[in-house]
Amino acid sequence: MSHHTANTPVAKLLFAALTVSMPIATAAPAHSEQLSQAETWRAIVHTIACESACAAPVAAAAAADAATRFPDASSTGVPEGTVLTDYTGPMTITTPGTVIEGKIITGELRVTAPDVVIKNCVIKFNGWWGVEAEYGKNITIQNCDITGPGYAAENNSAILGAGNFIGNDISKVQNGIVLSSGSSTVKGNYIHDLEALGEPHYDGISVQGGQSGVLIDGNTIDSRQTSNIIINNDFGSVSDVTVSNNLMIGDAGYAIYSHGGQAGRTTTGVKITNNHIEKGNWDYYSVYNSDTKFSGNIEYANNQAPKPGDITPPPR
Repeated sequence: MSHHTANTPVAKLLFAALTVSMPIATAAPAHSEQLSQAETWRAIVHTIACESACAAPVAAAAAADAATRFPDASSTGVPEGTVLTDYTGPMTITTPGTVIEGKIITGELRVTAPDVVIKNCVIKFNGWWGVEAEYGKNITIQNCDITGPGYAAENNSAILGAGNFIGNDISKVQNGIVLSSGSSTVKGNYIHDLEALGEPHYDGISVQGGQSGVLIDGNTIDSRQTSNIIINNDFGSVSDVTVSNNLMIGDAGYAIYSHGGQAGRTTTGVKITNNHIEKGNWDYYSVYNSDTKFSGNIEYANNQAPKPGDITPPPR
């Protein structure tokens, strides 16, 4: 038995139990002071059951605490303890339903097949995209660390696509997530430290035409220069976009753009609700020719907003 194993609570109990039940060569204790083997093992089983039962509430409490805090580096990206190995598969995914999990991926990953899942991976790239899935419908990218080249190269975004983007830690890119046409869920991500060479226009999350049925919920978006979230109809009409429960901070021009105005295209059904929003250099919102409704948002002056990892205040 190793020293580490012997110092676990169950191992200590086993050691103690074996010591108690082990015959002693010198004077034996009276029968009333000695545990029988049956009694010893009943005590062991009881303690193991107690440890298991007590661990569940502790884990549940930790999960509940994480759920009440704005996403940060400790609650997003690859979960602690995940075993990672180098990715040696193709850099263009053409097989529907492919699952890539627990890998270190170096370079741009292109996805052209539907229903691909990328989970618990580290993605490092030096080009234009981290994951380019414009034609890979319903992609899922979950609990990944995605890091771009930052100031070392021109780049666009960590993710281009439509699908489910959940619990990712995204940094060193011009744009965090750029949604392509269709519906998407963007939830619980930490987007921060946006950087790019050249003349970038930084946006945390970009919805710029062709989207319908988009939920952007519970993210921390620390942006700069342009916006935390930009919604416009440059590439097609936009409808049914809900932006809720996000923390939007940083040094953006406006925290949120919601624009229409392109000929023959509309921006409708945009709901901005229960967010925590730091004022941009110009103002909180830029709304032009779009159907946008606001409710329950908490607005902060510069440098007065909560920080990533802080407990989420209730809506006012």
